[in-house]
Amino acid sequence: MKLKRKLFSPAIFGFLLSVFISGEVYAASENEKVVNLYSSRHYGVDNELFELFKKQSGIKVNLLQIKEASQMIERIKSEGKKSPADVIITVDIGNAWKAENADLFQPIKTDLLQKSVPSNLVEENFSWYAITLRGRAIVYDKTKIKENEIQNYEDLSNEKFKGKVLARTSNHVYNQSLVASLIQANGEEKTKIWCEKFTNNLARKPEGGDIDQMKAIYNGKGEIAIVNTYYYARLLKSEDPEDQKVVKNLGIIFPNQANRGMHINASIAGIAKYAPNKENGIKLIEFLVSKDAQEILAKMNNEYPVRTDVEWTNVLKNMGKPKFDTVTLSKVGENTPKAIMILDQVGWR
Repeated sequence: MKLKRKLFSPAIFGFLLSVFISGEVYAASENEKVVNLYSSRHYGVDNELFELFKKQSGIKVNLLQIKEASQMIERIKSEGKKSPADVIITVDIGNAWKAENADLFQPIKTDLLQKSVPSNLVEENFSWYAITLRGRAIVYDKTKIKENEIQNYEDLSNEKFKGKVLARTSNHVYNQSLVASLIQANGEEKTKIWCEKFTNNLARKPEGGDIDQMKAIYNGKGEIAIVNTYYYARLLKSEDPEDQKVVKNLGIIFPNQANRGMHINASIAGIAKYAPNKENGIKLIEFLVSKDAQEILAKMNNEYPVRTDVEWTNVLKNMGKPKFDTVTLSKVGENTPKAIMILDQVGWR
């Protein structure tokens, strides 16, 4: 199969210059079994998994890693029917919705995938499957916020927290997906009011990533932030004395435990619409939700497994046992345009 030719048309070459790419999709010999993977994940553990997959299946993973999901989506769209992509992996339900909306997937349905992945973590038409999970937890300064003072995401709109809340920008898909989940739970009108009040409570102009929010709490810039559970776990496991100081000062809350549960997000994998090696792609996705792969993802990247028969790592256990929101993730993704509109309207920058 000759794939290399597709990568060097003038249009695609120009696009290559605009994105960070690790790995290469290239021609395979007639006897070589390959799967071409386009991924916006950026974790070292993924490469170890692909090596293990090759060892078990004999199929080599040609990884094309593109830093931004939006750039990956545009690239696949520009390649059209000649795209060499077999499998698409991206992070966050908002990005999954954007890829689905761009018609980049083809549905797949196998007994193994259906047995391994709970139905709320599968796109309704079987276009993609969740492969890992992370929760959006609330962290707080234990010296300034009382334990149990915050129970739900909705509490963060309370005026008593004015000038205390830290957040990423609204351009980040994590925030867009959280707001999309609030729309699913509470409706557009209530969510817009919540966003207005939440924005009024911000301690500073939104900036930085999740780790930055936790460091800002330590440095007295604010008292409360919403962060992904795996970033908090990363600090817990860190041997850096500065990280230990930051996390020692923090409490963690799993929101909405008395009602719908904590909002979760996912990395997802699906078969590309014009996949030239479809069967190999299905084998890769089935491998990623296997017990072995799920255990490795949980251990090395602090992510929650999608399988219910995989034991959590000690760091996740020590954080507590949260109740997850079991709403169908694809329903949350469908609210992404409404979430972005609300975020713009309330001035969450």
